[in-house]
Amino acid sequence: MLKTVWHHLLTSNERYWDFAGILFGGIGAFALLGQLLSEINRHGESTLSMTFLFGYVVVFMFWLLYGVRFKRPAIVLTNSACLALQSMIVIVVIG
Repeated sequence: MLKTVWHHLLTSNERYWDFAGILFGGIGAFALLGQLLSEINRHGESTLSMTFLFGYVVVFMFWLLYGVRFKRPAIVLTNSACLALQSMIVIVVIG
């Protein structure tokens, strides 16, 4: 039974996967927004490492390019938002 459920889930309509991609990408963007607001309101130096800051810029850039290349709107939408938010975090922390 469980095998049938997984098979059905994995072979379901692409529109469901696009919706899930936007939903989970939105959760990631919401987390980044929380971090951005935290950094803006911080009264001391940031505890975020440069590896984290620039590493995720590279990761979001890759997935954005991947989404553009393979014409996946959910990947393009969510990684555009995440890239913008991560870039703002970098600017706030460095600036």
